[in-house]
Amino acid sequence: MSPTVRPTVAIDVTPLLGARSGIGAAVAEIVVALRALEAGPDLVPYTLSTRARLHRDAVPSNTRFVPIPARILLGSWVRADAPRIDRWLRPAHVVHATNYLAPPSRLPTIVSIYDCSFVRYPELCTPQVRAFEPAIRRAVARGATVHTGSEFVAGEIEEIFGPGLRAAGRLVVIPLGIPSLGDGAEMPDSVAAALGEEPFIIAIGTLEPRKNFAHLVGAFGALAARHPALRLVIAGHDGPARPEIEAAIARLPVDARDRVVVAGPVSDAGRRALLENATLLAYPSIYEGFGFPVLEAMTAGVPVVAARAGSIPEVAGDAALLFEPTNEHDLADKMNRVMTDDATRSELIARGRDRVHAFSWDHTARALASCYRRVAEQQA
Repeated sequence: MSPTVRPTVAIDVTPLLGARSGIGAAVAEIVVALRALEAGPDLVPYTLSTRARLHRDAVPSNTRFVPIPARILLGSWVRADAPRIDRWLRPAHVVHATNYLAPPSRLPTIVSIYDCSFVRYPELCTPQVRAFEPAIRRAVARGATVHTGSEFVAGEIEEIFGPGLRAAGRLVVIPLGIPSLGDGAEMPDSVAAALGEEPFIIAIGTLEPRKNFAHLVGAFGALAARHPALRLVIAGHDGPARPEIEAAIARLPVDARDRVVVAGPVSDAGRRALLENATLLAYPSIYEGFGFPVLEAMTAGVPVVAARAGSIPEVAGDAALLFEPTNEHDLADKMNRVMTDDATRSELIARGRDRVHAFSWDHTARALASCYRRVAEQQA
């Protein structure tokens, strides 16, 4: 294609379906930001879910629905470069696979990889997620360009999927922005009833093992006696770590046990209310590819205590107190410091407000658009 012609990009919007994960939030923001660019690419949204037609309101109006179940495509694509879905992507010049799974295509392809947990911690992942590894290896072998949001994950990708990808221009680091929580804030009724007017620590994430919430519960137990009114709220979708979290709660003294609130999933308005009213955000994840809640809390003016793990230090910069993720005493001490040291608290809030200016969806969209043009021109 001519360098003067903006490319048409087939972009996977499957993550917009169902309960929005962090990836779903990112893809939604990326689509909006790309469409807002003055000379941005034309988009051909597509989905790899046969149920997508039942949820048309969740995806852009011009979305293409590939009529092959995702599990069948994944099962095939880990072994072979078929079936191709190019017929549903016309007239695209580039494919952006936004969620690890890149379709075999004659078109130049960019695949987004947000973390490598399926390689680093396969025992914590479902068989479907573990299947990403061979599918990604095939995509890289076909010549796909890999996009990720942090230098930490880029280093892992280079190590796992091919030394030399960055030198060849096939590994690009484009940081993500901060998901919008909207303007409204409304505390969930059940949480409001459990909290009353008492102070609370907020933790946000799906109840999965790598989020490390059981250790947070243990740290809260160590902190609870020092702060008799303090509550802990864990907000997020249910997941395989729930039994471990419940066991950790059961080990707490009765008084502390009654002050842990497992809130379940919350709306954007509920998330915003929880963040704006929290004493601090605790983010104990043992592995993370980016970490939206860290930046969301900073946007809301809430101090952050976060694990020294994965990409979290890179994203948080100097605007969070970091702790060793499995050291409950370290975590308890850092949380106590934020709660009792006004100077530390004020400094973290100020640094957080400065830190969030480094992340914007406009920047993400402009960098992606530049990447689309480059790979399209190379193919031509």
